[in-house]
Amino acid sequence: MMTRSVSIESVSKVIAALLAHGYPKLDRAARALGASPRSLQRRLAEAGLSYSELVEQCRLDAAREMLEESNIRVSEIATRLGYADPSSFSRFFARSTGMAPRAYRCEFGV
Repeated sequence: MMTRSVSIESVSKVIAALLAHGYPKLDRAARALGASPRSLQRRLAEAGLSYSELVEQCRLDAAREMLEESNIRVSEIATRLGYADPSSFSRFFARSTGMAPRAYRCEFGV
């Protein structure tokens, strides 16, 4: 069972690791943390977060890092973050940052 010592940071790290395999489903993240899905949801709720909000934040952080530090194509970034369609990723990124992924990348001179 998940203990209170499990931090949002540790959940974020598990989510980030699972992103390489597509959308990180709640049950897989909970299992990796040694918790039930309900316990994980409850713990996140205590911190004022939902699982989907944390996944989206992890996806955004990973997207920013890849856009700032690499020449990986936007379509490849979308795939790595579990998006089936690059346009879905682009809409998510623009909604979250106010900039299209390519424009964001240009800001960093990559």
